[in-house]
Amino acid sequence: MRYGDEAVIMNKQESSKSVRLLQMLLLSMPEGVSKREIIDNLYGWNDGIDVANRNKNLNNLIYRLKKQLTAGGLPEKDYVEIQGGMCCLKSVIPLQMDTLEFERAVEEARVSSGKRRTILLWKANEIYCGELLPAHSSDIWFFQKSRHYKELYIWSVEELEKELRKNRDYKSRLLIYSRAASIYPFEGWQLKQMRCNLELYRYDEALNIYRQTMELYAQEMSGAGPAEEMRECFETLRLMDDNHCREDEDGWRNVDRVFMAKRVSLRQTLFEETNVKGAYYCTYPSFVDYCHLVVRAKERNRFSAILMFLTLSCRKAKASMDLSEQMLLLKRVLGESLRVGDAYTRYGNRHFILMLVKTEMEFCSTVFRRVETAYKKNGGKGDLWYYADMTQKLDRATL
Repeated sequence: MRYGDEAVIMNKQESSKSVRLLQMLLLSMPEGVSKREIIDNLYGWNDGIDVANRNKNLNNLIYRLKKQLTAGGLPEKDYVEIQGGMCCLKSVIPLQMDTLEFERAVEEARVSSGKRRTILLWKANEIYCGELLPAHSSDIWFFQKSRHYKELYIWSVEELEKELRKNRDYKSRLLIYSRAASIYPFEGWQLKQMRCNLELYRYDEALNIYRQTMELYAQEMSGAGPAEEMRECFETLRLMDDNHCREDEDGWRNVDRVFMAKRVSLRQTLFEETNVKGAYYCTYPSFVDYCHLVVRAKERNRFSAILMFLTLSCRKAKASMDLSEQMLLLKRVLGESLRVGDAYTRYGNRHFILMLVKTEMEFCSTVFRRVETAYKKNGGKGDLWYYADMTQKLDRATL
């Protein structure tokens, strides 16, 4: 909160009752919120307080809120008004609030058309910056408000997307998809980003989004995610939908130019890969594809391949140990300790999976000791353990 150019400091934690009361009043403007609703939200956990005492507690809280606001720099006024069982925020000071502006933009967009409607939808998208008061997400009152604003935001994105599709404005579509993905990273917005990039023949960008998303799901969701749908989108290369399918000579010439550019890029990549050292790290979906290739290659060349499952345990470590930092350290150690022909990926918060090519089962303990020694030498604080098996036994069950 700011009053003019100065911040309003209430010297209270965000979870305090006075701050939550102020937030409830602000989010209920202009109609207000019932006393019963406020009391149930702020004092409902204490069933031992009777109605009279609950009303007294609310009146005392309103008084304290006024004192805190004036101490924070606001004029000394009555800021809460109670009429007919409803509590309303009363202020002679002009009030500007992002939630009110957001709702107003969405409601005006619903009844507008043409350029005016598009401008309002853009305004709503720019105002919405994320979940409402995430610190209160466990509070049902604030959760319902948050869900209401989220529904308005999703509606505004989808309506704006329709307008941009009509105008074939790919750049703006990518902008709103990217913003939505940053706010809600686990709700499939990356898939729309990928498809839009593929329509523009931007293969590298689509691939990067795919890899980053799979890495995010592997780290935050223990590998679960929309992998199948996203992989299908990328592997089938749906570059153009029915509205963008071009079969004229210029269209195919553009595709040919993109293909030739990719050929040069791949040649350069192959040249650069000849100078690499250490094992190859890839995201989990790419690792699965790599395992399939190894299994197929084994049928022709008859070499051994081991899958090693490596786990980082923190039970005996110090309480101050940062698991994410230890996993990053272990990732670097694996890259340096394994051979160039080996590959590995991260799975979840404390697991790595290794593919060791042309390695026999009896040498796995040697590989593990090499990794463990390098991990401890570089400051590792956790404990490592592993399980290994031949890929022959894992072809059907795992791959």
